[in-house]
Amino acid sequence: MPLDVKGDDGKPVIPEDAHVRLASATENDGVRILRRGYSFTDGVDQSLGELEAGLFFIAFQRDPEKQFVALQRKLGQFDALNEYIQHVGSALFLCPPGLPAGTTWAEQLFGV
Repeated sequence: MPLDVKGDDGKPVIPEDAHVRLASATENDGVRILRRGYSFTDGVDQSLGELEAGLFFIAFQRDPEKQFVALQRKLGQFDALNEYIQHVGSALFLCPPGLPAGTTWAEQLFGV
């Protein structure tokens, strides 16, 4: 559903604090990331008697500061899902392009 659709009350059908709205490229000056979530379960927390479950999240982007960090700051401040989210950890990995013949990783990554 397009983000600009309004209900009979004149309010957006997709709320202003909805995750899908806050993370959309149209609401972030075209900033987008390629992202995918993977659900997991890890048994039962014996102290609570509740299922240990969650979502692993993987994202690809060219500039983590301008893309991922900017989006996460916005989501962290306004996302209605925040009451259900517990951040446990994160990591950043570099996926360089292939090497042209006769070059080294140092040359490719650092211009050395």
